[in-house]
Amino acid sequence: MTRYALNAILLLLVCSAPVLAEDINEIFTKVNEQVTKKNYAKALEELGWARKELEKLHRERVQSFFPNQLGDFTGGKFEANSALGFTNIERTYSKGENTLRLSLSGESGGGQGLGGLAALGKMAAMFGQQSGQESLRIAGRTATLSQQEGSDSAELMIFLESGSMLKLEQSSGAQGSALKALAEKIDLAGLDGYLKG
Repeated sequence: MTRYALNAILLLLVCSAPVLAEDINEIFTKVNEQVTKKNYAKALEELGWARKELEKLHRERVQSFFPNQLGDFTGGKFEANSALGFTNIERTYSKGENTLRLSLSGESGGGQGLGGLAALGKMAAMFGQQSGQESLRIAGRTATLSQQEGSDSAELMIFLESGSMLKLEQSSGAQGSALKALAEKIDLAGLDGYLKG
């Protein structure tokens, strides 16, 4: 093996190793040091790293509202993705062969980017119902429960005051009343309060 090939492999191993979280306070200390030196370009670069760490901490905080056990269902791994300033955090729960998915959609910056969309969802729930859809309130928040007659799948959408939307869905063996009972086990007030800031 040539020396260059060995160096390339070592570089790949180092780059693919898990990156440890950097202490947020150390990052802000670096920002302040660069501002004192009037090196604003470097300060902005450090702020970029601070944002990445804050987003990681925010995601972990939101995930803490997804219980490990939801009724008889056991929580699995989290999936999170972001696009165009919006984030979706999802966790799949299982009980035997039955699965349940809990997801939260909202603006990744902590603002109320989906506020308009959540508000439209609330209005739709209050004024017009489609066949197989029921409007209800869970922990003081407007929600819609969708289940077509004869179907064993159901979806419960809860519109949070923060502008985010929490969705609970089950693709088989679902009963609307059971989904509602499971949603009532989630700390919606705590989650909504945290997201409001």
